[in-house]
Amino acid sequence: MSKQPVIVLNGEIVEEYPGLSLRELSQACGISEERLLDYAALGIIEPSGRGVRQWRFSAAAIIRLQKAQRLQRDLDLDVSSLALVLDLLDDMARMRARMQRLKDHF
Repeated sequence: MSKQPVIVLNGEIVEEYPGLSLRELSQACGISEERLLDYAALGIIEPSGRGVRQWRFSAAAIIRLQKAQRLQRDLDLDVSSLALVLDLLDDMARMRARMQRLKDHF
């Protein structure tokens, strides 16, 4: 009886959904459209699409906005610092995932 290799798949969720409009994102997160426009200008969320009316946001934007709200509430961060902190947290998560993959490989 031959042993079959174990294959572990890691990946990211790929959405086929066209995304949330600015209004839908506002309603989903309880954040005003004006504030979301400020967040987009600062790079806290990244829309796809040419103009504001065509903007679409992935489901990941909801998670990022929830983190942003917690950071503002818990650490009293200003909006400009918020973008930096979120980017650093994302970088740390990517590095941890990479380290785990390397550990799993060896």
